Amino acid sequence: MLGKNPEKKPELFRPMLVDFIDHEHELVLLSEKIDWNYFEKEFSPLYSKVGNPSH
Repeated sequence: MLGKNPEKKPELFRPMLVDFIDHEHELVLLSEKIDWNYFEKEFSPLYSKVGNPSH
């Protein structure tokens, strides 16, 4: 099912990934240049409307 996950809340003993990744890493920089909305629009017909949300 195509859908958005609820906003993640910080947990006491589990740090958020965004808190310890290197924001200057090549893959992080590349991910900021990709038009993710385009891919979401193109692939959305392939997802089911029932069931668990996509991740």
